[in-house]
Amino acid sequence: MMEKTAVRIEDQVLSVLRVLPPVQQREILDFAEFLQQHRQPTEPGPTATLLPLPVLEGWVPAGWKEAIYGEQ
Repeated sequence: MMEKTAVRIEDQVLSVLRVLPPVQQREILDFAEFLQQHRQPTEPGPTATLLPLPVLEGWVPAGWKEAIYGEQ
């Protein structure tokens, strides 16, 4: 949950907008409308069909750890 002291972006924009002259307020409104009109719809990311890992069957020869980790 958001804390009461946190300032939302919407509130920040409004506080800046209120102190600007009407001409600049109009420019900001025009820009926001431009962004809204040219907003690209978000497409879902690529999906992959994951196959289960194969079950390994077989045996491990005696001494296999020494062959890999043994002193040389």
